[in-house]
Amino acid sequence: MADTIICKPMKNILLVVLLLLFCSCLEKKTENSTETSIVREKKTERKNEVVISINDTINSFFTNLYLDKMQHKPDMLFLGKEEKRTSVTIPTQNTIKINGGVPWISFFYELYLEKGDSLLIEIQRVNVNQSKQIEHPIFTLTNSDRTWSETNFGFLLYKDNLENKAIVIDENKIQNNKYDSEKIYRNSIKLLDSLKSTNSISDIFYSTNAINQKLKLATYKVRKAKNQNIDLDIESLDIKLNEEEFFENKQYVSFLRALISYKYFKEDKRVKNSVLFDFVVEQETFLNESAKEVLLDSYLKSIFFIEKSKFDKYLTKFHSINENDKFKNKWNSVVNKQRENSKKLNTTDRTIGILTNLVNDNKLTFEQVLSKHKGKIILVDFWASWCAPCRQEMPYLKDLKQKFNETEIKIIEISIDKDYSAWERASKLEKISKEEDSYIISNWEKSNLYKNYKIKTIPRYLLFGKDGKIINENAPRPSEKELVDLIMASV
Repeated sequence: MADTIICKPMKNILLVVLLLLFCSCLEKKTENSTETSIVREKKTERKNEVVISINDTINSFFTNLYLDKMQHKPDMLFLGKEEKRTSVTIPTQNTIKINGGVPWISFFYELYLEKGDSLLIEIQRVNVNQSKQIEHPIFTLTNSDRTWSETNFGFLLYKDNLENKAIVIDENKIQNNKYDSEKIYRNSIKLLDSLKSTNSISDIFYSTNAINQKLKLATYKVRKAKNQNIDLDIESLDIKLNEEEFFENKQYVSFLRALISYKYFKEDKRVKNSVLFDFVVEQETFLNESAKEVLLDSYLKSIFFIEKSKFDKYLTKFHSINENDKFKNKWNSVVNKQRENSKKLNTTDRTIGILTNLVNDNKLTFEQVLSKHKGKIILVDFWASWCAPCRQEMPYLKDLKQKFNETEIKIIEISIDKDYSAWERASKLEKISKEEDSYIISNWEKSNLYKNYKIKTIPRYLLFGKDGKIINENAPRPSEKELVDLIMASV
């Protein structure tokens, strides 16, 4: 009995102690699990680069590459076994874009890549009719939250449109191709619904693409009405005008542009962007002030690319009415970059034919460059960032550099670009920006180099002997075996 009386309080004390210990452990466990979840949620820092690779069984693949929103002409990216390059690393801190396709069979693709992305491209053949095939790129992002269905939505939709006869490609004549915009829209929504039901796409991807497909259909109808000079009930399009939520959506801006042309320039086939700009500034339209600024910004961008001589005048006009700091900062940045490029390659003030590189500030004549390497075989490559065949030859030039010792042969690359930033961008992509003998030439068409060697087309290659005298004024391309034979015979 005494034992019982003694043990009861002890049991209670033990229970209290155990309960306190259990609670303490729970708190620690909760703290630890919180710490663990924080560690899991912490994302690794993404590199300031994008890596694009191609399946090494692909012979050749070409795509357009945009590294800058204000880039008028795309960079050209050639990958594949035939191109002697199956992977490229692109330094960037910004979003970049690749795109391509074949317009006359309604085949297009476009993909945006963020810094740190690693993209693998494969090719799938698609029958567009009984006699024609296309090679459609298939994208796999190996380190992204985006799903396969999101990155390949265009591919899936194109196949659906062909199978459902929304796009019919004629066997013989391009003019007889059929394009059913209503059916394409229905197919796109059906595909989005199907992918969403299987959790193959995110909610954001679904909503963004659903509105974009609707905007594409509406834009198509507006342009068709303008081209055929027919009346269109704008309200039937079911697109809200002056919708601030969509002001950063380029498809929505395209719709507004089409609507301005339809409503106010119905009988004019082609209207300059400067004319459209002035009209929107001076006339009362359906646009509110915010939408007006968005549209004027879009026209100004077109003027920058297409009506270059008028840009300064319209930039001043834009600044006089624009109250949006985002647009102001954007255009100030563009102008500053333009001035910097002009300063680096001043085509009016700089000495004609002067060569400069990205390594140092040396300004050399062509004769000085040749003299610097006298005693070696010299191959001179004339190229430009916008020249597709030139860019295709770059990996073969790299092979030549590895094949021959620098004491035997020197390869000199001279860009005839008029846009310094385009040359700089292309040089980095081709990994020649750190080479002392990779140059850009000023006032190219007025230079003696241009006149003496009658260089009317590029790529063009000059081969000089060890004595500095010309061996071949139009040497074979680096991809041709004849060039190696010619060099071997001269060494």
